[in-house]
Amino acid sequence: MDNKMPHEEIRLQDLYSADDILSTMYEQGILDEDGVRLIMRKKHLQFVLSHHEHKIWQSADGRWKTYITDEETGKRKQISRESREELEDFLYSKYLAEDEELAKKRATMESLYDDWAEYKSLFVSEATIKRDRNTWKALYKDAPIVKRPLVSITKTELERWLLSVIRSKNMNSHQFTNFISVVRQLMAYAEEIGIIESNPAEKIHIQKKRILKPEVKGPAITQVFMEDERQMLIKHAMEQYAKHRDTVQIFTSLAIAFLLYVPLRRGELVALRFDDLDGNRLYLTDSYSHDMKCLKGRLKDIEGWRTVDVVPPALEIIERIRQERIRLGMPTDGCIFTVNEKYESLYSALGKSINKYCDEIGIPRRSLHKTRKTCASKMHADGVNDLIIQAQLGHKDLRTTFNSYCYDVTTDAERYRAISASLA
Repeated sequence: MDNKMPHEEIRLQDLYSADDILSTMYEQGILDEDGVRLIMRKKHLQFVLSHHEHKIWQSADGRWKTYITDEETGKRKQISRESREELEDFLYSKYLAEDEELAKKRATMESLYDDWAEYKSLFVSEATIKRDRNTWKALYKDAPIVKRPLVSITKTELERWLLSVIRSKNMNSHQFTNFISVVRQLMAYAEEIGIIESNPAEKIHIQKKRILKPEVKGPAITQVFMEDERQMLIKHAMEQYAKHRDTVQIFTSLAIAFLLYVPLRRGELVALRFDDLDGNRLYLTDSYSHDMKCLKGRLKDIEGWRTVDVVPPALEIIERIRQERIRLGMPTDGCIFTVNEKYESLYSALGKSINKYCDEIGIPRRSLHKTRKTCASKMHADGVNDLIIQAQLGHKDLRTTFNSYCYDVTTDAERYRAISASLA
């Protein structure tokens, strides 16, 4: 006797859709083509009967007839077809189209968000999707306007709501861009799939200088490693390498020193391979995603790849790693810094080690990403053209490079001497 309780029973229809079951039965030869057609006809008939209010009959001339409501006059209109099957097919198509049209009229930003995010994920990084999701949860999710049918939202209504949120959150330019891009792109998607005729968000022009909070760059000491700190970190990393030569920790130490010479993102360094190096230049085409726990096959850069020049001390580090791999019996035709494809292990170790090294040499902690800003600021201070720095970092917009990555790394004494030389 089966003692299984009713709530423990697992039914096939709870696991698979009717279409999945039907497809499998056909593929396995349980149903032939005629059987599948018979089942599909029954589904069509059920759909028609659930929507159609009028009688279907066969007239004396043998044709099958019924009534529908004329969309223009609103009055009853008779239609006929040669066979009942043709009539049912006509009604099925009609009511299916009406259902789709009704769904479009009821669509909201809230109901469309997941579809839009899935579509957008096909051509942007997961970091962008994550940023959009966080913006949605923080600023959109509980707003009444996202539950309104999109076809009913006017440009004026949308503009008033956007301005109220911008002012209430005292947004700066960066926050505003993240906020406004969600509604603009979501509305553009709704227009593209035919839910709305035009995108009202594209007609809205916010006077940013009057509305937004000015952005103030953080002090350099919190954003970059000053030159004396950079040199201390490089020295300490190399000392840690010499101290731990019998463990894979040497690759983490050398990676941190390398990042203070070459402005790579952490995921780019983790994915870096020996065959990416050609002479004194890296050809970057891959990056490790901490969120997805895998290689992405492209960079964050808009083109998906870029080249980066490698200075002599960084080339020496790569050669040192090559020799260490040979000494330890490791391959030299794969990743440079990552061991045995343990990308996440290196990714995490780099973040922990940079903090540990800062503590050990007695300087304020700064994240590993600050090594990119440090390289950019050092090049800027030494007179490297801003466009070259932009290309090295892989930024689409030069303003990003200048406003967010280039800081004054001169000491007070250096600054005073420069000003005195100019004005005294």
